[in-house]
Amino acid sequence: MVGITDYTSYVPRHRLRRDLIAGQWGAKSLGGTKAVANYDEDALTQAYQATWSLIQRDALNDSVDALYFASTTSPYWQRAASSFIAAACDLRDEIETLDFGGSLRAGTGALRAALNAVSAGCHSRAVVTAADVREGAPESAEEQIFGDAAAALMIGREQVLAELLGQASRSDDFLDEWRRDRDRYVTVLTSRYTTERGYLANVVSVGQQVLKTAGLKPEEIGFVALSSPDGRAHNRAAQKLGFVPEQLIEEPIKEGGITGTPLALTLLCKALDQAKPGAAILVISHGDGADALLFRVTNLKQKRQGQNPDSSTIEIPSYAIYRKLRDFTRSPAEEGAAISNVMFEKEERQNVRLHATRCLSCETVQFPPTVVCLKCHSRDQLEEVGLRRRGTIFTFTRDYLYSAPNPPTVMAVVELEEGARFYCQVTDVDPDKVKIGQNVELTLRRLKEGGGMHHYYWKCRPV
Repeated sequence: MVGITDYTSYVPRHRLRRDLIAGQWGAKSLGGTKAVANYDEDALTQAYQATWSLIQRDALNDSVDALYFASTTSPYWQRAASSFIAAACDLRDEIETLDFGGSLRAGTGALRAALNAVSAGCHSRAVVTAADVREGAPESAEEQIFGDAAAALMIGREQVLAELLGQASRSDDFLDEWRRDRDRYVTVLTSRYTTERGYLANVVSVGQQVLKTAGLKPEEIGFVALSSPDGRAHNRAAQKLGFVPEQLIEEPIKEGGITGTPLALTLLCKALDQAKPGAAILVISHGDGADALLFRVTNLKQKRQGQNPDSSTIEIPSYAIYRKLRDFTRSPAEEGAAISNVMFEKEERQNVRLHATRCLSCETVQFPPTVVCLKCHSRDQLEEVGLRRRGTIFTFTRDYLYSAPNPPTVMAVVELEEGARFYCQVTDVDPDKVKIGQNVELTLRRLKEGGGMHHYYWKCRPV
């Protein structure tokens, strides 16, 4: 049996009311809020957060054979974000890492590749993660519709929660939306013809194909997870396929937005949250064609609780603050210094994998790694260990001088579960609500650009 063994999704904590966007341009509001990546988040960091949730929950650092990352907004055109995510999750070096992109269905493309690799016996366990931070041009409808998110799935043969029943794919070189390598914003040809020809025709065709292959009728499907270009067209696609509204997983348009590459996987996670053993789940994503995958939930599903979304949200007070968050890391005036690849390689285990040293004599854990134990001064009883990345705030300060889009910046010393102390910024938090003893987790975040590359390091955020 091959299928999904675990799953999770990640939605940034910041929210922007669409009324603020509409009010800025004198346009009609779609209502609700959109999920907005913080200024220090991008597709890579969001994918890390979703992936780490799976890795640390199941303690699978040493048994993952592949990691596939899918995005249309990866921060690099040439540098494997999947390799960076694997290192940040402290996975072993002897794994396959691949980046998927170029299409909104890259997420299901990566999922199909992982399922096929496990089915063929190439891997015993693979992680698929997808994330996007898509930008609609200011004053466009897409500025309100788009949202940011990530999702991650574990694929394997053991302890399968949802087994694969069938899959199908369809390619279509139809021009509906695109973003060139020089473009910041997505261009969309919005029209009824675009919806009918580019979306409905592909989704309905591939849906009918996978149902026929599996020998199932629409009424035998428990849940239908359809990606959507606008939060509405998926209803017509479901109707054309013979499904009723009760079978359809609701799009997160009111409290999130259309998230692009991870959307279909996020909807699949929602379906898995609700499904009972024996239920069939159909997931379809679109983009230059369409992908369809059919799963059946196993009896093991009742042993896995659904993944609850993060309920701790932060409201962005104005459109001006939203624009500052979006543009802050792009400011060339304050670019940081370039990093040497010699120094990067030397400190990779410390700064990316978050390794520390433990003294075998007195059990003291120190970060950064040291050659002499701080407590017992031992030199030959030290071993390298990975940190679990959770702890409490030991002390903190509010810095009003540090360059930030919305000061003050909170700096804290975190006492990690292993006993080591870690100095870092606090993110995704109201500065007035930070307190000593607060439970936090370390999270990978983006720093200022410099030397022609993006810089990443660890911050902490409230659990």
